[in-house]
This record gives sequence, structure tokens and C-alpha cells, in this order.
Amino acid sequence: MPIEERNEVEELRRELREALEARTSELSEVLQEQRATAEILRVMSNSPSNAQPVFDAILESAVRLCEAQFALAYRLEGEMVHLVGHHNFPLETLEQFRRSFPQRLAESGTLVAQAMLQGEVVVVDDIDCHSQVSESVRGLARSAGYRSVIAVPMLTSGRALGAIALTRSDEKGGPYPFSHERIELLRTFASQAVIAIENVRLFEEVQARTRDLTRSVTELKALGETGRAISSSLDLDRVLLTILEHACEISETGGGAIYVFDEARSEFVYAAGRNMGTELMTAVQMHPIRLGEALIGICGAQREAVSIEDLTKVASHPLFELHLKAGTRALLAVPLLHLNKVIGALVVRRRQPGAFACETVALLEAFAAQSAIAIHNARLFKEIEEKSRELEIASQHKSQFVANMSHELRTPLAAILGYAELMQEGYYEPLGQKSIDALSRIRSNGKHLLGLINSLLDIAKIESGQFNLNLAEYALESVVETVRAATESLAQTKKLELQAVVGKNLPVGLGDEQRLTQVLLNLVGNAIKFTDAGQVRIVATTANEHFAVSVTDTGPGIPDEQQARIFEQFHQVDSSLTKAKGGTGLGLAIAKQIVEMHGGRIWVESTVGQGATFQMELPIRAEFRKAAE
Repeated sequence: MPIEERNEVEELRRELREALEARTSELSEVLQEQRATAEILRVMSNSPSNAQPVFDAILESAVRLCEAQFALAYRLEGEMVHLVGHHNFPLETLEQFRRSFPQRLAESGTLVAQAMLQGEVVVVDDIDCHSQVSESVRGLARSAGYRSVIAVPMLTSGRALGAIALTRSDEKGGPYPFSHERIELLRTFASQAVIAIENVRLFEEVQARTRDLTRSVTELKALGETGRAISSSLDLDRVLLTILEHACEISETGGGAIYVFDEARSEFVYAAGRNMGTELMTAVQMHPIRLGEALIGICGAQREAVSIEDLTKVASHPLFELHLKAGTRALLAVPLLHLNKVIGALVVRRRQPGAFACETVALLEAFAAQSAIAIHNARLFKEIEEKSRELEIASQHKSQFVANMSHELRTPLAAILGYAELMQEGYYEPLGQKSIDALSRIRSNGKHLLGLINSLLDIAKIESGQFNLNLAEYALESVVETVRAATESLAQTKKLELQAVVGKNLPVGLGDEQRLTQVLLNLVGNAIKFTDAGQVRIVATTANEHFAVSVTDTGPGIPDEQQARIFEQFHQVDSSLTKAKGGTGLGLAIAKQIVEMHGGRIWVESTVGQGATFQMELPIRAEFRKAAE
């Protein structure tokens, strides 16, 4: 082969070899960059709550891949620049450099500050020839031995979060500018740093929200438990201890106490305590606090939460001295208010001095509101108990008085009726027709009055628990016939048809025949009294081992809103017709008690203008049951 051709081949081989080496070097650099990026991403995934390992990995990779001397990382927090990372920085100048941070961004004047303010990469090929660099920065560069500098901002949505700075020199200590590829690589590293910072921010935000949510759930649970304690128990001591326990735990305080305000003495009296030593509890119980005195009295007077951040810095007070002796440094008192009226105070204590957080104060105000409800409920219940006892005593006196008066009235009335009957029958001497008619009216009104007295006596016995049944076997047919015969003349007088329908082969009942006759007589008598035309019908049958007795009339009927109340004592349907017919309103109340004492029930079904039907359901074999109070 000719020499010329041989030279050409050699030249071609050399060019191919150089191209291959360049391509291999380029691929090697790309591979190193990819490995560095992958390593940074791995560190980032392993450190979701801490950006520092990511900064360290970025700076190490940047120095290695960019052939730099050392690298620094900065964070911008508000208006202040902080040094957050370094790699290969000279140890002899590191501490001096650290002391210059944090720096105010607008006053820094450094290349890093310029990059963050402008949001652009700042490149200085030779710091000795750069006119905008201060002499102090040049001095630092000379002592550290670098000539070229680059500052790359960490940007998110055009806003700087920080910056990365690298320095380097060539082998002879001269300038060593950063190539375009290296600048782009550093932009990538800055973007990864932004991701790490945002990841940490999001992680901390999620953690904070989780803590807030957990705290809110815990607070709601505690408030719910205290609410259930208030609604399910009238034991004030136990309820207050429950409230105090939750209040101290949720507010992260060492202990506390609840005081109740005694209006008569204008003093706060100790009611419940948590984690209180014997000496402190004894002293608290022996030193009632007046309104406006000490912390508790002040919070009550001002009707708002009051705190002492440090007991060692306030005026001396016997209770404060005891708290200090027990290790307490901070106190918070919240008034218990009901309708803006002070009824007590809730106080918590803490061993660490300092202000109480607004959230703690708000939470304790919620517990104070629940404590106020518990105390108010307890006071109401106590008042109700006292009133109930007074009413019970008054009712007993009233019942005894009615019973005594009934007996006292019946004795002379019986004599009056007896003498009237003898005079009417001419036992003493013959009388004229007018006298006989007058005696008839006297006897009629006297019997009516005797019935009223008997009703009052029955009510008195029921209320005093002395109303009893005389159980014996009876025939329901006999009860119905007795009532029919007794009321037949009254029905005939009003020209009403009185019907009695009794089922065949009724079983023998067990009950108080006299009282059941009284009930049925009252029902039929009322039906006749309030019915002016038509009929009154009595029906007696059996069903499901019970007697079923009904009394139906064709009277004016009873309004729906009155049907339940007519069985109450002294209640009558409010109408001119009722007032004209008279009555005490006791008959149906007594009837209801008698039926229920037999284990039965009584009710009415009626439509206004279409009459009424009173129905009884009685066990065939009744057992005595105490009258309902």
C-alpha cells in the first residue's frame, strides 16, 4: 500500500478512535449523572421529613460531577438567608463563614443573594476580575483557593426557596469556567432540592393536620364523655371529677381543681381536685377565696379566663406559696358561667412557666361550660327534691285532712238523713204534702252530698295508699243488673232507653264487687246525665280471659283533646253543658284507679255529636295491685 494511503488510513483510525473516546466519555458522564440523580431520588424517598440528607447528596454529586472544589446550599426563610449545607468547604474558614449567617437577603450583596433576587443563574468565570464582587468575598476566595463561582437558585413558581453555590479552579489555580452542560446539570440538582423542600413542607403540613385532627377528635371525645356523665348522673362529685380529669389530660396540665361559688358568703368553695397533695388540698379547703381575690376570685369578678405565667414573679399569697412549694409555676383559671352569672371556677396548674396557648384556654372554657351545667343541674335537682319533700308532706296533710273531714261530715249528715226519713214517713206526726216534698228534696240533696263526701274520701285513701280492694268471687251479671236497676228510674225520668246486654255463660269473676259496681254505676250515671235523647247501652262479654264491659250513649260526645284528661282528678270537659250538669270531676278518676288496681284498663272512644263509648277491660281473676301514685 502506498505511503499516502497508509497515512490516510491511520488518520481515519485516529479520528474514529478519538470520536469513540469522546462518545464513551460523554456516555460515561451521562451515566454518572443518571446514577447521581437516581441516588438523590433514593435519598429523597428515604427522607420525606428531612431535606438535609438530600442537600448533602446533591452537594456531593455536584462537586464530583462538576469537578468543583466545594459546594454550599442556602435556604431562604422569609427575608433571611440561612446556610443549610456544605461539602469540602475548608475547615479553617467554615466556622467564620457560618457566623455570618443568617443574613438579610436584601442586604447580603453576595452572588447567592443576587441569584435568589433575580431568579436566574449567576456565573462568575473569574472572581478576581468581577467588578461587582466585594473585597471581602475576594479575600474569602483567595484564602479558599478558588477563582470561578456559580450560584443556581432553587425556584418554584418563580419564587426562590434557596440556592446552590459551587466554586472551582484549574490545576494551576487559575479560572475554570462552568460549561453549559454543567450549568444545566446544576439546574437539575436545584430542581431536585426544591422537590425535597416541598416534600418536607407537605409532610410537615400533613403531620400538623393529622395532629390537629387527632387532637380535635380527642377533645370531642372527652367533651362527649363529660356530656354523657352530666346527662346520666346526678352525682355532682363524680361528674366534676370526670370533667377535671379530661380537662387536665387534654390541656396537658399536671392537675387542677373546681370551685363552687357560694353567693351567701360571696366565696369560692373547693368542690373537686386532681393530683393535689394532702397539704395543698387541706390548705385550699381552709382558705375559701372571695370574689376578686387571688387568681380564682379575679377570674370570677372579670368573668373571663385569667392566667399567671410565673408564680415567682407575682405578689405573694398564701395559696401561691403552697403552689410554689408543690412545684407549680403557672396557673390558669376559667370562670364557670350560667346565664352570665358566676357559679364557680375551673383552675389548672403546670410545672413549667410560660403562657397558656389560646387553644388550651378555649378548651378549658368548654370544660368550664360543662361544669357550670353540672353544678346548675345539681342545684336544680336539690331544689326539686326539697320541693318534692315539701309537696309530699303537704299532700299527706291534705289527704289526712280530707279523710278526717269526710268522717266528720258523714256523721252529722247520716243523722240528718235519718231524721228526714223518719219525719217523711210520719214517725213523729203526720205532715202535709208540702213538708213531705221538702223532706224529699232534703234527702235527695243529702244523698248527693254524701256521695261527694264518699268520693273525696276515696281520693284521700288512694293518695295516702290506704285504698284497698276486698277481693271475692262475684257474678258480672249481678253487677250489671244492680246498676241497671239503680239507674232505670233516672233514665225513665229523661225518657231514655236503657239497655243491658250480657253474654251467656259468663265465668265467675274474682274482684271487689262493690267497687266494680261503683265504677259501672258512675259510667252509666254519667251517660244518662249527659244524654238528653236516645239511649244508653250496657254490654258485658268475655275475651282473652278478660271481662269486656262497655257503656255507650247518644249524648254530645267528647272532643279528642279532652278524652285523655277526663280521667284526671277534678277535670271536666270545659263546656256550658258540663257546667250545667254539675259534678266534681272525681268519679272517672276513682273509676280509673279501681280498674287499674284490678289489673285492667279503662278508656273512651268518642266523636263530637255522635255520643261516647266508655270501655273497661278486667281480668276475670284479678290480683290486687297498689294504686298508682
